[in-house]
Amino acid sequence: MDQNQKGSDSETADIEPENLKRSIQPYEKLIQDNFLYLNKKIEKLEKRVAFLEGKGYTQEPEVTVVTVATAAEKVVTGNVVAEKVAAEASRETYKPTENLGFKVFGAVGFVLIMLGMFYLYSYAVDQGWIGILERVALGVAFSLVVLVIGEIFRRKEYERFSQLITGGGISLLYFTMYATYHFQAYREALSMSLGMNTALLFLVMLFAVFLALRQNSVILTSFAFFLGYLAAFLTGGSHQMMISTIILSAGLVMILWKKKWGIGLYPVVASYLLYSIFFFDSNILREAVVSPIVYYAIVYLICFFALFNILSIILEDKENYSQNIISMVINAFATFGFVLAVVWDYWYSFRGIFVILLAAVYFGLAYFTKKRELKNLSRAFFILCITFLSIAVYVQLEDFWIALTWAIEGFLLVYMGVKLHNLDLRYMGYIVLAAAATRSLLWDSTGLLFGERTISMLSITLALYGAAYLVSHVKLDDEEQLVRELLGIAATVILTLALATEITDSTGLFAAFSENARQVLLSVVWATESVILIVVGFLGRSSSLRSTGVVLFGITVVKILIIDLSNLEMLYRIFVTIIVGLIALSASFAYVKNKERIQGFLQEND
Repeated sequence: MDQNQKGSDSETADIEPENLKRSIQPYEKLIQDNFLYLNKKIEKLEKRVAFLEGKGYTQEPEVTVVTVATAAEKVVTGNVVAEKVAAEASRETYKPTENLGFKVFGAVGFVLIMLGMFYLYSYAVDQGWIGILERVALGVAFSLVVLVIGEIFRRKEYERFSQLITGGGISLLYFTMYATYHFQAYREALSMSLGMNTALLFLVMLFAVFLALRQNSVILTSFAFFLGYLAAFLTGGSHQMMISTIILSAGLVMILWKKKWGIGLYPVVASYLLYSIFFFDSNILREAVVSPIVYYAIVYLICFFALFNILSIILEDKENYSQNIISMVINAFATFGFVLAVVWDYWYSFRGIFVILLAAVYFGLAYFTKKRELKNLSRAFFILCITFLSIAVYVQLEDFWIALTWAIEGFLLVYMGVKLHNLDLRYMGYIVLAAAATRSLLWDSTGLLFGERTISMLSITLALYGAAYLVSHVKLDDEEQLVRELLGIAATVILTLALATEITDSTGLFAAFSENARQVLLSVVWATESVILIVVGFLGRSSSLRSTGVVLFGITVVKILIIDLSNLEMLYRIFVTIIVGLIALSASFAYVKNKERIQGFLQEND
């Protein structure tokens, strides 16, 4: 059988150069496509095998098909390699828990070894075999051994397993240095000071950063800086902690500038957590006079604020956009909160000026990022600018001035949004108008007296109607069309409540009227308002205004039937029923007279 096989092979060899080439020429394109397909499959299988083995995968240069004969040879070779790789990969990936097993078993194994070494260490200490200096030396030596083992695995291309071992070695080294001061027996035996211990911890952190960058590992980098922030925390709520935190954050920002890793949120959170510890431990808000610690606190905060705004501009990649926005918001409001607390306590009259300055900074950042064509960042910075402008109004002003200023601001934003065809400006205007309306309804309508209350409620009413009119000249999508209708409805509700409040207030404009007269006047005014809304709804082609007018007229009728006819004197009952009835008949006559025009108008609107 071997001889037959050899004969067959020799015959095949004789025909390969020419006959095989001629036989496959009609299928040249098909063979090339199949080869490229198999090449991609082989590459994927090699990646899976490398991943399961914990090795790094380096992509081979793409192979270009040159000749038909080469293609045929590659197809044959590719099939053989594919079968081998597929067989190996199938053995590795048949069980879907293998990858989880690598992580779990690796971590458990390392922890158990550490636990065993700890028990051995404890036993040696109990037996008096080693002293404190020897314990520290053993801890350092064992940490270095673990790090060397991690490096050996890295060189053998077991990258994930290497990172696991390296992280464990760094943790052990860090804990050893930590014990030299924070354990009393160690501190006394070694005469260790807090400053020296902090320096040792930072050296461990810097060594960890070096290893992380050498291995290009974001996990090790995050872990290293976690150790750094932990070392800063262990120094206590002092200037040393703040300076260390600023240096750490600046270093991480520089690394992220080069690496573009998506861990920009971590330094922001860590820095402001440590700053809050410093802020409250220093009793900054409990000083009778402005002490130097107050100025130091402001300087530290400015450093963080500037640093993390630079970080936001650096991390401009779209993949981490949401994380970047969260970092920007935390940075903005942490700075706002801490500085406002200081300004409120020591420089109260300048509280609004500070917020305006903060808004100006964000306006400058929005302009800068727009020039660099970072549209998303520019948009976020501008939103923060408008937000702090609105907050400045609330912080600095009082009473009706808040709602009045918000109403003007919201209307101007909508106006600019219409003129510049900017959707963001319009929606920011809607939000500010909503804040003004809420303020007017929940506070000004009940907490202010006549005059101030009137200005507040009428100003927001005019702003809402004006904004609805402005956007009626713009082509809107369905969502913004709904917002436009809500603007008109909100304006009508506030106007209706304002009229009711001013008319029925016994100390207001109609204080000279009797209670019966004020109730009659309210019914007549509401009925008149409802008719005006219906007419304006027809002229302005606003179904929401027409519907609101009809609803208001229904409320007026219910008020007359239930309240007025039950509580008013007979003469006032006559007045209210006749006057409102005449208003209703006039509206009905106007509708009948213009029925055809109204129906045609409605059809055009539909």
